Amino acid sequence: MFVFQRTILTLLLVMLVPSLGCQRLKSYWQKDPLVFSGTVETREIRVGSKVGGRVTEVLVQEGKDVAGGTPLVRIDVSEVAEQIKQSEARIGQQKARLEALEIGSRPEEKAQAREAVAVAKAQLDAVRNWPRPEEVAQARATLAAAEADVADAQTTLERNQRLAETGDVPKSELDSAKFGFERAAERRNTQKKALELLLNGSRPEDVRAAEHKYQQAVEAERLVLKGPRPQEIEDSRMQLREAEARLAQLKVQLEEGEIRAPSAARVEVVSVRPGDVVTPNQPLAKLLEQNQLWVRIYIPEPQLGLIKVGDRVKVKIDTFPNREFAGVVEQINSQGEFTPRNIQSRNERNHQVFGVKVNVENKDGVIKSGMAADVSFPGK
Repeated sequence: MFVFQRTILTLLLVMLVPSLGCQRLKSYWQKDPLVFSGTVETREIRVGSKVGGRVTEVLVQEGKDVAGGTPLVRIDVSEVAEQIKQSEARIGQQKARLEALEIGSRPEEKAQAREAVAVAKAQLDAVRNWPRPEEVAQARATLAAAEADVADAQTTLERNQRLAETGDVPKSELDSAKFGFERAAERRNTQKKALELLLNGSRPEDVRAAEHKYQQAVEAERLVLKGPRPQEIEDSRMQLREAEARLAQLKVQLEEGEIRAPSAARVEVVSVRPGDVVTPNQPLAKLLEQNQLWVRIYIPEPQLGLIKVGDRVKVKIDTFPNREFAGVVEQINSQGEFTPRNIQSRNERNHQVFGVKVNVENKDGVIKSGMAADVSFPGK
């Protein structure tokens, strides 16, 4: 019985000793503060413009603090302003055209189309029915009068010829009689041809031309009365939307002529001067967000379980050895890596580590990007 009790006691001691050792090791890690070295970093903003052009103004100086929305640089975008005016005029035209298509044909347009059909029909009837009987009668009468004039002129000419043979009339009168006969004969021949044209009627090609004009007028009237096709209205709408989209794009380009600070920051570098010609998307200035300061540290894997996001820490900056700054763990990388060569870790450099981002309070703005810092995690 005594031996059995000793055996049980021995087994219990064997089981408790490792547990006590782990507890003491865990207590050791928790009570001693963890200190890691890192570098102060800040968010850099490289501002530029989507459009290119000549720099007209540089409105800030390097090293100055600016608020969000502060103008930094201006670029000449006068050509874009002119394009906006043209685009606005084009939109006005497109709106007027679309409105006219949606309303359809006006009453006066319909009346004009009907009048054009009536005129074309009258012209076609005139060609088909040409000549009219009264026109033929008039032509015959005119030809008869011309024939009578020829007979009179011939009688006068023959009489003057006989008198000229006896010397009773001068040669000038004979010549005048000849001229009068020839003119009368020409008029008679002209009237004769005119009567022949009337008797032959309209030429087939004239009739076909008149019929074609009449059909065109009828089709034009049909389209006017029916109004625009749905495809025409939709095409006009598409053109209007395209013009409006172009205008919106131009307005964005106009706004890009003034480069502004996206948030409160310090102007670190301004790389242009008035007169410089810049290209689209070219960085024109570098800003540092002063309220976005943090210390980047790297924690070995065995100690990663001792910290969590939200832990409050103390930060000491080499530049200010007698001051401590408050910080809080904002981010812990989810993927491990090997200690970067530029980080002076307190443990061996070959250990796998996890990057940790610690935000630092910088109310008086004395902390600068690139300063060396130590982050201390108090024991819990």
